Order: sequence, then C-alpha cells, then structure tokens
Amino acid sequence: MNSLEILLSSTAVVVAIAGNLYVLRVVRRSGRDRPHDPERVQKLIENAPMELLEKVLDRQPE
Repeated sequence: MNSLEILLSSTAVVVAIAGNLYVLRVVRRSGRDRPHDPERVQKLIENAPMELLEKVLDRQPE
C-alpha cells in the first residue's frame, strides 16, 4: 500500500467511527423525555403571546 491508500483507509475508519458515535448519541437521546422545569413552564404561561395562540386555535383543519 502506498501512503495515499493508507491515508484514505485511515480517513474512512475515522469517519465511520465518528458516524457510529453520532448515531449512538441520537438513538440514546431520541427516546428520552425532556426534563420538566416548573419555573420555565410558569414563565411560558405568563409571557406567551396570546394573539399567536388565537391564530393557531382559529385555523380550520385542511
């Protein structure tokens, strides 16, 4: 093997390992619920723009 082939093979191995780690991270996080933060919920309720909520609720189903 010449140096170009070694470099290409090494790069392919590194990319494959990085891809597998990314997929593993996504799989572990995808099934997990978000943590409940009562302070953030209360802040959202207090500061939510009601005119935007009315637009969502008034939409007719297609």
